[in-house]
Amino acid sequence: MLDDNDYLRYGRQLLLPDWGEGGQQAIANAKVLVIGLGGLGVSVLASLAGCGVGKLVLVDGDKVSLSNLHRQWIYQPEQVGMAKVHAATRWANQLNPDVHVDAYEQMVDELTLHTLLPEVDLVLDCTDNLGSRHLINRGCCEYRRPLISGAAIGWQGQLQYIAPSGPCFACLCPQQQGGEPANCREAGVVPPVVSAIGHLQALMALKVLLNQPLDFHLRRFDGHTLSWQQFELGANPDCTVCGGNHESHH
Repeated sequence: MLDDNDYLRYGRQLLLPDWGEGGQQAIANAKVLVIGLGGLGVSVLASLAGCGVGKLVLVDGDKVSLSNLHRQWIYQPEQVGMAKVHAATRWANQLNPDVHVDAYEQMVDELTLHTLLPEVDLVLDCTDNLGSRHLINRGCCEYRRPLISGAAIGWQGQLQYIAPSGPCFACLCPQQQGGEPANCREAGVVPPVVSAIGHLQALMALKVLLNQPLDFHLRRFDGHTLSWQQFELGANPDCTVCGGNHESHH
């Protein structure tokens, strides 16, 4: 049940007719896995902790570096060298002590996913490499957990919602395609673009937790023109990850 402090803290979102007390209670009961605490992950963390998601499970093996600070805005110069999961946990606890945070200081791997996926309701992929994206996608397909994938490089951003009933990440980007694309370490990234994509991942997560409709379109943002493109994805019946496990969506 919500208490007086909840009504004061979350009052502006409680006023929304499609949110209300029931929605806030659903969010408070939710367990969300956030993988990657770079530019995408810190914005996801800020929005979800701020809105009162009950439990956040954070996975990242990196340490804070000086080159992170221009876009990973929850970290401070004095935290350079500290594990990101510990700095992020401290920040989230200061923002909202009601949110429970579990921190795993490691890069995502199969064992971690097998341990964590049965315990969470939703996954947000905020990583910056293709190998991790495919690993997370396979795990979510196996455990039938909804997944929200975000990416940003240069002036471009991308969002995709993946659920057991729709096309998966491998339908869009088959694993056998060779060559790892550039990441922001190599190609650079515009800080507001990566922050915006992270906040929109959090928005999509809230829609899932509030049981609001969310389609499977791929969305791409161009920071040069401030424009969006939307692509309707079809499930690949020959997908080696999810083929045959989903309904057809066209």
